[in-house]
Amino acid sequence: MPEYVHGGDVYSYAEAYGGVPLDLSANINPFGIPERVKQAMRDAVEDCTRYPDPFCRAARRAIGAAEGVDPDWLYCGNGAADVLDRLAAVLRPGTALLTAPTFAEYERTLADAERRLHLLREDEGFAVTGRILLDITPEIDAVYLCNPNNPTGRTIEPQLLHRVVEKCAQNDIWLIVDECFHDFLIDSARHTLKARLADYPKLVILRAYTKMYAVPGVRFGWCMTANAGLIEGLYRAGQPWNVSVIAQACAAAASGEAGYAVQTAACIAQERIYLTEELTRRGLTVYPGEANFLLFRSQDDVLQGKLAARGVLIRNCANYRGLGAGYYRTAVKTREDTARLLAALDSIQEGY
Repeated sequence: MPEYVHGGDVYSYAEAYGGVPLDLSANINPFGIPERVKQAMRDAVEDCTRYPDPFCRAARRAIGAAEGVDPDWLYCGNGAADVLDRLAAVLRPGTALLTAPTFAEYERTLADAERRLHLLREDEGFAVTGRILLDITPEIDAVYLCNPNNPTGRTIEPQLLHRVVEKCAQNDIWLIVDECFHDFLIDSARHTLKARLADYPKLVILRAYTKMYAVPGVRFGWCMTANAGLIEGLYRAGQPWNVSVIAQACAAAASGEAGYAVQTAACIAQERIYLTEELTRRGLTVYPGEANFLLFRSQDDVLQGKLAARGVLIRNCANYRGLGAGYYRTAVKTREDTARLLAALDSIQEGY
């Protein structure tokens, strides 16, 4: 069986321990699915007697209205990972620039490309700095950025991000910016590149409803680009019915829940401060994050296993390029969930 490299593997936990853990290894909204979204999915069951719309028209119209983007600039997929696969198949970059650490799916989809790594420095809090501009050179075909970055939770300063866009434009480079955790930022409008889509046809922005609307089991993601040729290529890069009837209904409903996202982001920001303080108080090194998760470092290389035995899952980040043993990521959830995590950490430190 192939190795699974992401969080959220509650199925392996059930086989090993039985029961349902507190899953802090996947960064899902702790407040669950909005009721309106649930109802839309229930109602969509009756439409499952038909094939799904291969062009996701209703979902694209709803998302376009919510985002202020032409629906024709949107391509919808079976989660953001599906869109990444199709982007790699269409763009076929010979050389791609990635940061490290970052989301593993970029590198997986670029298996046929030369992958150059821009290493983020621990002494800079794993922030993307102006150093990255030196690595954006004419021989690069595509640059992949995650903003906020996974697993660090750091955003790229908007001024620097616009300089990256300009450098890519000057060198005719595709720029793929993953904004899948964008909704968890309390100042999200500052960090999106939507306004640059019209003037840079080689800009692609990736989004998903998975995390904010707590629907990882539904699978819905999309990208935004003003490049009509790329959109056409994405449709041709795989099977036509990649987004289910239920997923399309979910997306159309979730696009109207902006208030839910704003309230969630405000709550998560408060809980993130509290969790940072409590983890630091227990001797862990916590790196500054801005999304709904935190990267931290422990002297205990087997902390994940010890917590799992106590019913709590965190993400072991040892397999991220640029990190290693002792680095972990935990989701930021409710105060009650945090209390369970802290209690488990205390029992480990006290030897129970």
